[in-house]
Amino acid sequence: MGANGMRHLAGGRYHLMLAAALLLVLAALGGASRADELQQPLVRAGAILGVAAALWPLDLAAFRDARAPLIGLGLVYLLLLVQLIPIPPDLWARMPGHGIYSEVAKQTQTVGWRAWSLSPDLTLNALAALLPATAMALLTLALDFRGRLVLARLIVGIACFSAVLGMLQFAGGGTSLHLFRTTSENSAVGLFANRNHQAVLMACALPILAALVSIRLRQEDVPRPQIGLALAAGALLLMGVAATGSRMGLLLGLAGLACAIAIILVTIPKGSFDVSRAALAAAMLAGGAIVLPLSLLVARSGAAQRLAADPVDETRLAALGPMLKAARTFFPFGAGFGTFDPVYRRFEPNGLLSTIYLNQAHNEPMQLAIEGGAPALILLLVFLIWWVRAAFRAARGLSVSRRAMGLAMAAATLILMLSSAVDYPLRTPLLSGIFAVGCVELLRAKRQANRATAR
Repeated sequence: MGANGMRHLAGGRYHLMLAAALLLVLAALGGASRADELQQPLVRAGAILGVAAALWPLDLAAFRDARAPLIGLGLVYLLLLVQLIPIPPDLWARMPGHGIYSEVAKQTQTVGWRAWSLSPDLTLNALAALLPATAMALLTLALDFRGRLVLARLIVGIACFSAVLGMLQFAGGGTSLHLFRTTSENSAVGLFANRNHQAVLMACALPILAALVSIRLRQEDVPRPQIGLALAAGALLLMGVAATGSRMGLLLGLAGLACAIAIILVTIPKGSFDVSRAALAAAMLAGGAIVLPLSLLVARSGAAQRLAADPVDETRLAALGPMLKAARTFFPFGAGFGTFDPVYRRFEPNGLLSTIYLNQAHNEPMQLAIEGGAPALILLLVFLIWWVRAAFRAARGLSVSRRAMGLAMAAATLILMLSSAVDYPLRTPLLSGIFAVGCVELLRAKRQANRATAR
């Protein structure tokens, strides 16, 4: 091996170690979205170090095929930075939705140049919240397929650990073993502050586990204990979903399980029928064995009861009208990223005042419309178009192993996006980092297709 090859190998290990270390940091500290959690400064400091390490020494070869997604990411940062630029008071007062605040400034004699955002400090926090996903994306871009497989195994391992921790929390009750100050009490939240986010992690890990099993089955002399270990991990993840008591988690868990089964059926090795038959028989036995504990967990967690009715859902549905009014009021420029909480209070009717409060919209497109206006919605639409094309490319991967992992990451990112329609999982550093890893895998499917075309 020449000097260039040795440097490339060392660089791959360097970036893999950094990516794995950052993912572990996000797992240990990045399970909450609130800016006032004590762990957030540590998470963001680690992300800044990750970005610096990914860019030094600068090697543009790792980013050459990711030019378009990186430009899109740059536009997101640019939009938030533009919202922080001070503008003249007359122009600021004429911006949609700003009139009432301009009158307050006149009454308090604080008229002056102001940022586009109504709360620049909250927008600055939103800007910092992008760093963990950015760092994970840049580090993952520098990895080859084997390195990304290591990250996939680490994600499944983190999910299994979180499932065990969640069940211990569920057994202890209250906030026993919970990692964050503001958290879902009496719930299996695992490494998170919110039980819904715990359930989403379990759901995402199921198709990734299936892809890893499929890739392992393509190798010769697969030890039978490894098949049993994979089945045990799958059962643990399903029990972790059931313990959360999250109705959305149950639905997404079923979606993750369906995707996992589909990946196994589509990518299972043709020449290893005996192993597959044994695995199928073991899976049927394992499935029968966990039906009772799953049923007990679902019943005790209260998810079944909440499927019928939940006052929280009624509040969120009733809040859609005021949210639409807020979006129209500030359209097309938006009120500023991070400002949903204070802005929504202006439009919340007295009839919705209760002990249930909305710190986020629980609907990402709606929140983007309120905070970022038309530019944010355009960027979201462009990303969705890119994702659909990348997911289809991943499904047609030339290598069966790459196709399996591409399908798994397409399923995981889809689960996260579906969850974002009724919640805010991507505002937690850990889930945003996993989403970044998944998007990079889909991006690399294009690179493989381009190389095949060139050949």
